[in-house]
Formats: sequence, C-alpha cells, structure tokens
Amino acid sequence: MKKLYYTLKPFANRYYILIIWLLTVLNFYFCCKPLLDYGASIGSNKFPIVLDSLYYFTPDDGYEVLSNLGDQGRQAYRLLNYIDFILPISLFLSLSLPNLAMNKGPAYIIAPFLYMISDYIENLAEKYVLEIYPNRHDTIMSLACYAGLLKMFFFWSSLFILIVNGLIYQCRSTDQKQKSK
Repeated sequence: MKKLYYTLKPFANRYYILIIWLLTVLNFYFCCKPLLDYGASIGSNKFPIVLDSLYYFTPDDGYEVLSNLGDQGRQAYRLLNYIDFILPISLFLSLSLPNLAMNKGPAYIIAPFLYMISDYIENLAEKYVLEIYPNRHDTIMSLACYAGLLKMFFFWSSLFILIVNGLIYQCRSTDQKQKSK
C-alpha cells in the first residue's frame, strides 16, 4: 500500500480531485444511460432492476432479474457492464485522493482499494453470467452477489471515513484560522 500511496500522493490536490470527481459523475451517468434508455423504450420511467442495484440475491433471484430484463434489457445491461469497468478506478481515486490531500497515511487508501477490487470481481462475474445466459452458473452468480456485498461495505466505509476526515480537517483549519487572528 505504501508504494500505491507514494504513487498517488502527487495527484492529491484540489485540481486533480475536482477533475476525478467530475469524471466519476460523468462515468456514472454513462453507466446508467443504457438502462434508462431501455426503460424509456418500454414505457417505464424507473431504472430497471439489475444485479448491481441489489444488495443481496441468491442465484435464483439473480437469474430471475436477468430473465425479467428481456433481450433488450440484458443488452443494455451488457453495455452498462462494459462502461462499469471504468467506474471502480474513478471511485477509488475519488475516495482516496481527498484523504491523501488531507495528509492522511497509506491506511486511508485500503478501504477504497478493497472497494475497487471487489467491484472488479463483481463486474467480471456479472459479465460472465450475462454472456452465458440463459445457461446458469450458480457459483459465479453467488460470487457476483458476495463481491457486491463487499463492494457496498467498502464503498460506504470509505465514504464515511472521507466525510469524517473532511469534517475533522475543516474543524482544525477553522481553529487554526481563529488562533492566528
């Protein structure tokens, strides 16, 4: 982790952070767009249910979701899945760089890194089950489920740590400004 920390540390400034946050939001939009377009084509204004949007599912539940999407929905989900291979790295940077900019150590990139790894595992498992559908592979579907659970745990943990660090940093900088007056 120290090597990754020292690699990322030069990019931990407000300009890179702002750019990576904007790119992350843009990537998230492009991830959702194929499914939103599919939903509009079938007359729905809701985001279709996909494996990524579920916190937990059994293999039977997962295959029911894929079945409910239909051919066009699964094709839209495949497009989302391809684009979703960019999101983990951009979210990793979005959750890591601000902590590094606040002079936090290498330990503060562990949870975002584990988020990124578990999201990639989930994406690969989902890609596999989408490609072999209607054939089943329950072990890979279970892997997608548990990797998704880990992804959400590490994402929310990373976000919580980032918010707490941001609040502490803001309070300390406010105290230092008041003391210097």
